[in-house]
Amino acid sequence: MRRGMQISGGGFQFTELSKSVLIALVSLYVIQLVAESWLGLPVLSTLAWLPFGAGFEPWQPFTAFFLNGSPTRAFFDWLFIFFILPAVEPLFTREQLKRFAVFSYLGCIVFGFALLLIGAVQVRGAWLGIEPLLAGLLVLFGLSRPNATIYLMFIIPIKASWVAWGSGLLCLLNLLAERELGSAMWMGGWLCGYAWLRGGIMPTIRKTLLRYKHAQTKRKLAKFDVIEGGRGWGSSGDDDLVH
Repeated sequence: MRRGMQISGGGFQFTELSKSVLIALVSLYVIQLVAESWLGLPVLSTLAWLPFGAGFEPWQPFTAFFLNGSPTRAFFDWLFIFFILPAVEPLFTREQLKRFAVFSYLGCIVFGFALLLIGAVQVRGAWLGIEPLLAGLLVLFGLSRPNATIYLMFIIPIKASWVAWGSGLLCLLNLLAERELGSAMWMGGWLCGYAWLRGGIMPTIRKTLLRYKHAQTKRKLAKFDVIEGGRGWGSSGDDDLVH
């Protein structure tokens, strides 16, 4: 998914929002590299999310999103934004996308902290990057335009909805296999994208519970048979009996 993706249909346009976001990300990364490699400032050890007791500070979960790792990793993140953000923009207003960014940003942090506090995951080294937000953007596009075609690796055509659900499965499998903060943040980003698209966390939970209860009720009702009878007992009327 991160090596290359192209979206067909509708005519691709590089929008002003995409340009502004990419300029901001590239500028932040240049500042990070200059400060860390040229000026010798401890940017990563100060702003990246470190393990508890190994340099952790309370601001790190909030600042880690604005950092990036290797130039290759940064490039593929920017490439993803270059293709996916212009496709998402026509589906929502600028204000809605801002609210989504804040919702996902805070939601990922809460999700990551929750799994850390219960011991479900660990921090192995510094965590940083915007990938959780990218996972959420993919959900927004894939489930809003489920029949759109995405070309993985610029070659393999696949429906956008399949990519959205497939990425969710991949996030879950990574979380179960690695039990690491990075995989938890990816999963959190995907869940935040899904919850925001469905109206928020609590409405999504309520709708999920209602669907589960509805399915349970249908299974229980399926055990009963409806038998249409003839005339009523001892009656000359035409009423049918239903058992």
